[in-house]
Amino acid sequence: MKRLQLELREEAWEEWQQASLRYDLERSGLGDHFDKSVISALEHLCSVASHYQIRENGFRYAPVPKFPYRIVFELDQGVVVVYNIYHTSRRPLVRG
Repeated sequence: MKRLQLELREEAWEEWQQASLRYDLERSGLGDHFDKSVISALEHLCSVASHYQIRENGFRYAPVPKFPYRIVFELDQGVVVVYNIYHTSRRPLVRG
């Protein structure tokens, strides 16, 4: 199976880093565990991104294992473009 390239937008990177810091403040080492889960999910996306359903807003969503976060992404000419990594209690990204 062909691995796709990954593009992580700045908003997604910032949200990821803020969440990791919050988890580390909650419990030492939890941020590292969160980071590993996000990396695992992103690596998985590069192999199977097209299997995720396109939602009504045009984006696809993938869960972050063991954490209440989702990765918001789309496929753009063979590239997995990640727009956000958000907590599931927040509203997802909406196209304007």
